[in-house]
Order: sequence, then structure tokens, then C-alpha cells
Amino acid sequence: MSKEKVFGTCALCQKENVELMQSHIIPKAVYKRAKTFENSRFRSFYEPKKIFQDGEKKPMLCHDCEEFFSKYETKFVNQFLDKYLKNPFDNLPEVSKDTDFYALTVAWRILYDDLYVQHSYQDDSERAYLGEYEHKLRRFLYERYLDENPEESVAKPTFEMPDLKGKCFGEIIAEIEKYEKSKLPENISEVKNYMYTLSELGFSDVVKLFDFMIWGYSFYTPTRTKYYIISGYKDLVIATVYHRKRNILITGDWKLLRKAGSSETVVKKDLIDEMNVLIDQIRKRYPEVQKKLDENGLREKISKRYENQKKQDYEEP
Repeated sequence: MSKEKVFGTCALCQKENVELMQSHIIPKAVYKRAKTFENSRFRSFYEPKKIFQDGEKKPMLCHDCEEFFSKYETKFVNQFLDKYLKNPFDNLPEVSKDTDFYALTVAWRILYDDLYVQHSYQDDSERAYLGEYEHKLRRFLYERYLDENPEESVAKPTFEMPDLKGKCFGEIIAEIEKYEKSKLPENISEVKNYMYTLSELGFSDVVKLFDFMIWGYSFYTPTRTKYYIISGYKDLVIATVYHRKRNILITGDWKLLRKAGSSETVVKKDLIDEMNVLIDQIRKRYPEVQKKLDENGLREKISKRYENQKKQDYEEP
């Protein structure tokens, strides 16, 4: 039975009443390389009864935007991921411009899902800045889409002067600045990608724990000056960071001030702290997960599913 088509607004190009594809948050190509057996399925770590055939996907993008992202996913696995998987103990492959752009596409999907599908940060004071981050990434990605698809140039948004009636002088200045900025190409100079292995971050003892995990989410630092989107697979961690310079930390605590910095050393320390939180959560939930696996013979069913199955041997894209 074919699945019912879903129509709505494309999250990237904002076209309305278009058919939405079942879009992967983290690309299918990554899940494909995580398969142990040809008939492998994926399960939520915390909810092992929840099954994904080839990774989590949701109605999100129209066909054209899906194909646009797909092109960069193929470049990523060819130029970076497959080279990394072939020699995971060597230095990471060189990060090309295409790989860097790919990382932004995944980061945006994760953040969009967190904000508007999962509805995270609902009562959080930082939600406005995370929304600003999502908008900044979306606009930058869509501008690249229009550059590569000039026939779509008619789809470029038009900008109207805001209604300034009844607003005070400060609000008028802010609205005019916003209007002027909206006509310029999106500036993502405050956004940067970082790629590390867990071993580089000092977690070589838990690499096996993440060997078959694919994960991604967003968070912000206690200083409220940096907003992170991270994802991981095997020993690889990719972080896209918004160093929001307009957020100024006022404190006499020198330790906190150092954490507000934007150097790579500070970023690595933030990621180490976050990985410790994530690992601690996994350890705390581990007994609960094991109990769920033992319910209704689920563990035995999973084991039997893969008896005598052929190991997965994926084809190059």
C-alpha cells in the first residue's frame, strides 16, 4: 500500500501547498553506512520498540529542495565520509567547501526539527536567538539554492517597508535596520563548522558505545553567547556553532568569561562538557533500556532477525 501524500509548506523554499518528501534529518547515506546487515533496521536508543527502516524522516522539503540537498550529501560521502570510514584512526580528511556546506544543511535540519517539529525550547528565553539562528541558516541555504537554480529567481522574496505607525523612535530605527539588512545576502560570518573525532575530544574509551549510533540535537552554553548544533556517527562529531557577538556576558566570574570566548579551544571544551552530559544521560538510562529490551521477548526477536544474515556491503553512490 502506497503512503498517503503529504502537502504543506516547504521548510526551505517556503513554497506553499506542495508535496512534501519524507526528508531525512540526518541523510540516508549516513544510515546506509551504519547498517551491519542487509536487512538492518534502526531503533531509538531510549525507546527500542520504535523502529526506523532507514533512519528518521519527516515531511519537510519539496522535491526540488530535497534534490538540492541530496547533491551535497553525495559529495560529502565521496569526499569525506567514506575516506574517514576507510581509515578511522588517521587524521580526518580535508574539509572541502562542499563538505562544509553539507554540514550546514544537516545543522539547519536538526535545528528546524528541534524548534518547529519537536517544539523544544517552548518556554526558554533563548528560543528567540535559536529561531534567529534557524532563519539565518535557512536564508543562507536558500540563497545558494537560487544561485544554482537561476530559473527559480522569480521565487526570490520581495521586501516591503514595515509599518512604522505608532512606534517609538528606537523601534523605528530597529525596523528600518532590519528592512535594510533583509535586502542583503545573508551573512553567516558568526557561524562556523567544527569536525572532531571522539578520540580527539578525549573519549577514546567510549567510541564503541557510539559505534552504531546516529544522533543530533541543538543546545546553547550557560554563557548564552554560543548556540550549538551537533551530530555524530561512530567516532565522528560535527558541530555547527553560532557565535552571536551581540550577546555580551557581564560578570565578574573569570571562569565564566573564559567560557564565553569564541576560540577553538573554548569550542572544544564546550563539546567535551556536552559529550560528558550526553554520556552520563546514556549511562543513567541504560538499565531502563535493558529492561525494555527484555519486555515481551524483544531482545530475542531482534537476535533472531539477524541470524544467518549476510553482512551489509554498501555500494558507492
